[in-house]
Amino acid sequence: MSIPADIAVRVANDELATVREAMRELNRLVDALERGELEKVVLTQRNRMRAVVVSLERFSELERRAA
Repeated sequence: MSIPADIAVRVANDELATVREAMRELNRLVDALERGELEKVVLTQRNRMRAVVVSLERFSELERRAA
């Protein structure tokens, strides 16, 4: 599935991580998400945004809103 070029996402610098960085720092990122220090982590690969990681609580909230 390709990501459309017209998707716009607001991202702070501390919310960006390469896939490689995220693999190394996964425990720290998950802890920061759970504590609310980060709202999301946007994963990049080859200078392109590829995925967004959120806490389970935030994901549940998004699912409730979408229903």
